Order: sequence, then C-alpha cells, then structure tokens
Amino acid sequence: MMKKEWIDLCQSLDYQFDDPQILRQALTHKSFLPPETEENYGNNERIEFLGDAVLDLVISEMLMEKFPELDEGGLSKFRASLVSELGLSKQARKLELGTCLLLGRGEEITGGRQKISLLADTFEAVMAAIYLDSREKHGITQITRVIQTLFLPHLPQDAEGYITRDYKSELQEHVQKLFGIPSTYELMEESGPDHEKNFTMAVFVRKKECGRGSGASKKLASQLAAENALLQIQQDPSFLESENFS
Repeated sequence: MMKKEWIDLCQSLDYQFDDPQILRQALTHKSFLPPETEENYGNNERIEFLGDAVLDLVISEMLMEKFPELDEGGLSKFRASLVSELGLSKQARKLELGTCLLLGRGEEITGGRQKISLLADTFEAVMAAIYLDSREKHGITQITRVIQTLFLPHLPQDAEGYITRDYKSELQEHVQKLFGIPSTYELMEESGPDHEKNFTMAVFVRKKECGRGSGASKKLASQLAAENALLQIQQDPSFLESENFS
C-alpha cells in the first residue's frame, strides 16, 4: 500500500508507477530495517548509481538544445552545477523527498531527512526508479519529460552568468568578517582516466570541513564546495558560529 507522502510525490512528478515497489526501493535508505512482518525490497544504493547516469544523459541533451552558444567546457560546468550534490538536494527539497524516506532510527535522530548528501542520493534514486519503471514501454521518453519539467523552469537565460558566479569569493568574504582568516581548500579524492578526471574538494574553516564538491577540475570542485557551504549557512545562519568552529 502506498504511503500518502508517496502518492503526493507521484502527483508532484506527474508520474504513476506501474511497479510501486521500485519507488519504495528508491526511497529506502540503507539504515532502514523493515519490520519482521514486512518484506525487504532492498535500499537505494545501487539504483542511485544508475540515476546519476540517467541525469547526466538527459540534462546534457537538454543543455545542448537550450544553450547552443555554449562550448563543451561551458556545458560541462553548467551540467556539473545542476547535478552537483547541492543542486540535486535543492530539487529533492522542492519535491519534499525528506518526508518520503524510509530511515533507520539512528539516521532519523541525526536529521537524515534534511541531509544534503542523503537528499541528493535519494533524488538520483527516484530518477532511476522512473527510468526502470517506464523504459520497457516508453524508452527514455517518460524520464526525459520528468527531468525537463523539474529543471527547465529554473534555468536562467544567461547561462554564462549562472556558471561563473564566484561562490569562493562570497564564502571568503563571509568567513573573513566572522574570523578574520581565510577559508582553505583540500583535494579529497581524484578519480577517472586522464582525459576524464573527477576531483572532490572540501572547504575548511578553522580546520573544520563545512562543504564539499566534485567536478571536472579542482577549480570547479572548489566552487561547488563553497556553494555547498553557503547553502549550509543559508539554512542555519549560525552554522559557522557554532562551537564546532570555535
């Protein structure tokens, strides 16, 4: 039986699942253990991986069509911003995915329904679920429609202005006012072949990590890490002033 929150989610997505169990899996965090009387349909870790690829494909084509003036570099930067952890968590919040999640008690207590990384992962999983549910009948038509409906209304007319916003400078200005010191960035992970590298950078304030981002260059990853930190501050203005940063 579908939970009310899941029914509302389907209405927001304008998509009805032929197999509701695929949606259930997409909304199940690995921490959730179903009651003994309830069947275990698995969690969303594996289909989250598929959702990442589906989003990359559909959004790449969408950007190429909407912004023919952008070269490969510009398209890559724009896509990276849209499908970043921060960008996807924003979409998840619009859909109120946090209220739909099946979480374990520990994750519930620690605020899992509002965690940026968890929301972004769940959004990817839901996109994968729609693709898996509809591909046999419709190929990529349905998932393309859903993704375009979610993302197109929020794309700016000035793509270059959108992707060149300097989040690092904005964060630095804020940190400088509070502490009189610079924020610092560290490379946390580097993966992929030489022609398709992916970098993960983290931003630190007083040796405490406050944001992380991944992209095709260290510069882009650093910008996304700073954007992530700024969102944390926006959600909780006392974020950098807490004891964790003293």
